Amino acid sequence: MAQANATTHDEVATFIQRTLHVSSFKRANADLNGDGRPEAFVYVTDQAYCGSGGCSLVVLSPQGNSYRVVLRSTVTQLPIRVLATSTCGWRDIGATVAGGGITRPYTARLRFDGHRYPSNPTVPPAVPLKHPTGDILIDG
Repeated sequence: MAQANATTHDEVATFIQRTLHVSSFKRANADLNGDGRPEAFVYVTDQAYCGSGGCSLVVLSPQGNSYRVVLRSTVTQLPIRVLATSTCGWRDIGATVAGGGITRPYTARLRFDGHRYPSNPTVPPAVPLKHPTGDILIDG
């Protein structure tokens, strides 16, 4: 599990640049587990992390003076949402799925399994939603 000292925005940016070797990303914060410490959502836009199905999404959760990766998902499109629903005490995440052979864009619900979120929004355990509700964190 990847970890790094990360208490400020600059430290999160350094962590992403060092561990993923990227310099282009969009970032937002949301407290997913209600502990008062927001998780960092990082939508990586470097070409090496993007394809016809979208780009990679990484969610880092504070753990002590470090972060742990609770989601590293491929083929996600914008917008990224925090949904109104929760699983195992963590808010569900909505990732848009489109392109890469998907003919009808939709939002997939990614549910926390007690350890992490699923790594691919196009296959189970991700669930397609007809009417996603929640806050948009990162938009195109």
